[in-house]
Order: sequence, then C-alpha cells, then structure tokens
Amino acid sequence: MSEFSAFAHPLIVADIGGTNARFALTRAPGEPPRLVTKLATAAHAGPEDALNEAIAACGEARPRAAIICAAGPVTGRTARLTNAPWHFDGPAIAQACGLEQGLLLNDFEAAALSLAFVEEGDVSPIGPSIVAGRGPKLVLGPGTGLGVAALARCGETFLPLPGEGGHVGIGPQDAEDDNYWPRIARQHGRVTAETLLCGPGLQRLHAALAPDFGADPSEAGAVPPPQIAEAALAGNDPHAAATARIFLKLLARTAGDLALVFGATGGVFLRGGVLHALARLIEPETFRRHFTGKAPVDAFARAMPLALMLEDAVILRAMAGIGADPQRFALAYGERLWRA
Repeated sequence: MSEFSAFAHPLIVADIGGTNARFALTRAPGEPPRLVTKLATAAHAGPEDALNEAIAACGEARPRAAIICAAGPVTGRTARLTNAPWHFDGPAIAQACGLEQGLLLNDFEAAALSLAFVEEGDVSPIGPSIVAGRGPKLVLGPGTGLGVAALARCGETFLPLPGEGGHVGIGPQDAEDDNYWPRIARQHGRVTAETLLCGPGLQRLHAALAPDFGADPSEAGAVPPPQIAEAALAGNDPHAAATARIFLKLLARTAGDLALVFGATGGVFLRGGVLHALARLIEPETFRRHFTGKAPVDAFARAMPLALMLEDAVILRAMAGIGADPQRFALAYGERLWRA
C-alpha cells in the first residue's frame, strides 16, 4: 500500500449506475455525506458532464476531490459502465472538473468496502441474530447481473476482494430442480449463478417453469422482472409465486456455498434491486435452512450471520470513510489515484 494519507476536502462521492447517479458531499473528514443531487445517467453524455452538474449543486463548498463507484469494470484509473455508454478516465475527469485528486471503484468493490461501515439500521437479519466473527464478510446482489465481493480484515486494515463469483456453475439439488432444470436456457453453454439469480435470470426461471402451468415459455420469458415480482407479491398467480419461491431458494443456496468459499463468519449480506422487490416473500426460517444445508459442514454455515441490506446510503458513507482515512483500506492507491 502506498503512503497516500488523505483526500482533500470538501470531497464529493458518487454511486453511478446505468440508470441513476447519486452524488453526496462531505465537507471535512469524518463528517457524514450529504446527498446533493440524483441525476439520470442517460441525460448526460458522460461522467464529466454529470460530475460538473453535481459540483455546481454543492454551492460554495466546491469539492477538491472525488471518489466514484461505477457499475462496471474498473482498471486502474479507468472504468466503463456496463449498461450505459459512459467511459471514465480519472485523470481526464480531474482535469475537466478541476479536482486535485480522485479514485474509481467498482460498484461491488464499494459494496464490499461498505461492510466496514454497516450500522444496525442498515440491515435486517434473516433468521436469528448471530454474533459476527472476525472472518471475512461477503456481499451478494442480484440486479442486472449477480455481483459478489468479500471484505477481509488484517489488523486494522480492510482488503476488498472483488471477483466474478456470479459466474460459478450451479446445478439441481432436489426433485423440484430436476423437473425444470433441463428447460433452463443456458448462457454461454453453462448454467451459472448469474444465469438465474438476476433480473434476466428471473425471466429465464419464469420461462423454464411455464410448461408446469400451461404457459408458453417464450411469452413467460418476456414478462418483465418487476411484473413477475408484483404478481408473486399479489398472491393470485401461482406461476409467478413459484418463480419467486425457487429464485429465493437458489439464492439462499448459492449465498451459503459462496460463504463457505470465503469462510464468511463476519456475515453474509444480500442487496440488489431484484432481491428488494422480492424481500417480502422471504420466509426467514426456510431461507436460512437452504443457506445452512451444507452437509457435512452445516455447523460452520450455521455460525455465519445472514442479513438483508436495507438501502444503499451506506455505500456513500463508505466512500466518505475511505476519503477520511484511506490508509485503513488496501486499495493500491499508487496505481489508481488520478493524480500522482
């Protein structure tokens, strides 16, 4: 880790996705970030335009540095959004926006880092409350895809562990799965966690179950994910209800499997738009049973806390926390800061 010790303040932090971009300002290290604006990504040509508009909304407290998380791949000082035509070039953004310093994070790297800042009101336990150990923390988020990342701690330093855990292979584990699994539309020749555990995955699952309900798979696969969730919540559509129930079963199982990989005794945290749409359908005892059914290591899985993250405000708090004390986080600043 480099000797970089502090970001200049005021600091603007941003959580940028394919649909919306949220910007918040923290005037001094340790001060909670204050939301200054929320912008539509599609309404702006690129990050420079949006960031300059957000800076103008800060008034007299003009930001001197920025920390941005982007929903897409990040390489050093550059990034691109997966679901919008935005490209981020950190040094170019610093120049265009008059910033002294900046840092780009991947959205799930930021989600992992946020686990160092989670407070009681940020999460809701799924099943019994379990005291967290000092092992890694894990976050999963079904949205447009399936994001997976972990956070490890060494002394007082936190290390985010982003990866591509959403692309691990999964398979059937009970008679119910055996029935519909051959009908799943494979992606790139495989059935991975992300094949089913995301918005498009909910549609694929809905299509795979269609013959069991006398429905046409092509039509079922075209139903938008929010409509499937709404129908499942309404309680009068058995097809949608089965789709949601099996989706949650597979999510619990996959979360448990990945928790074993990381030894996530620090806790497993679930987030993401698809999950929040289905959250009222989670039956804690059933969800926890699928999460912990890991013979012969059930006892290890039962020792892991499991919780639903309630909102994304903690992501902005985490970036503000990094800005206040960057040396607590192992982020290869020498390769990533916008200005040397």
